Amino acid sequence: MEQQKFSELGERERERYNEGLEREGYAKFFKHCRHFYIRRRYGLIKEMMQFAQDKKVLEIGSTAWQGWLENNSIFPASLTCINISDAELQAGIDSAVSSNSRPDFILMDAHELQFEDQTFDMVYGDAILHHLNMAPALNEIYRVLKPNGKILFVEPLDMNPVGRLVRSLTKKARTADEQPLRVCDIAEINKHFETRFFYEEFLSVPIGVLSGMIFKNPSNSMMRFAFRADQFLDRNFEWLRNWFRHALISGTRR
Repeated sequence: MEQQKFSELGERERERYNEGLEREGYAKFFKHCRHFYIRRRYGLIKEMMQFAQDKKVLEIGSTAWQGWLENNSIFPASLTCINISDAELQAGIDSAVSSNSRPDFILMDAHELQFEDQTFDMVYGDAILHHLNMAPALNEIYRVLKPNGKILFVEPLDMNPVGRLVRSLTKKARTADEQPLRVCDIAEINKHFETRFFYEEFLSVPIGVLSGMIFKNPSNSMMRFAFRADQFLDRNFEWLRNWFRHALISGTRR
């Protein structure tokens, strides 16, 4: 495939990811907040990714396939992984050397997917949509999906106050253009897909910070209470959902 010209946003993202991000401090800060949610998330991912078995699948990104597909013994008929970063793409290529999967890795801008209409049965990605211009990216994802095709994404949300504070203090852990999903972005996703959102981390965020000061192990009574309280609030107070820190987004092409 010929080298394509990337969008201005794509070029900035590519340069920043090729330089490398400093994510360790950011991830450590949220270790306790995420503990019980990570277990739930990967249970849901394992269940939903069964759809990908023997299908044509596109990952926007180049490394999530290991945890989402191969580790769950799910093997698509074809798996294509795209990334705008040479370094990130190479990480995917390197990780596939000893794997049972055989993804095709392509350097590509997600704003201009170089595939025919209705090529894929499923498109997925881990923390990728918030790096993109939402409307054109979703238009492209919709275009390359077959009728009744599926999407699955994990994305950060914008309104959690502790999350906002930590993002402001860890600028080297992110790119300048990335924007956690806002209400308008969620509405844009719902225009294209019949969706279901699984929200993560509300009270678990401030309580997780406190838990990290008291406990070494995030699997403790404080975090167990926070997780259960979040589930209660999610079920009974829908207006609070946009204040959660993350969402797992499952959808079907309209």
